[in-house]
Amino acid sequence: MEITFGGYAMPVVLSILMGVIFKVVPLADRWKAPLTILLGTGLGILGLAYAGKPWTLPFIVDYGLYGFMSGAGAVGLYEGVYRTATNPRT
Repeated sequence: MEITFGGYAMPVVLSILMGVIFKVVPLADRWKAPLTILLGTGLGILGLAYAGKPWTLPFIVDYGLYGFMSGAGAVGLYEGVYRTATNPRT
């Protein structure tokens, strides 16, 4: 299953949205990961509404978990890029 908003995949939407939020709102690093995962879960549920699927428990769980994993993936990508750029191995 892949959640899309128009022609854009959810991980792309989440990455751009979080990049804008973190540039505009000063936020401690310890809150960035939980906020990203929470927003990913919310976007997953929003994707359920966007897809026009019925609001049944299996669909809610599926879309919520997909959003959770998208948020966790976005955190992992950020951490990997950030750590590599700021502390490269020699």
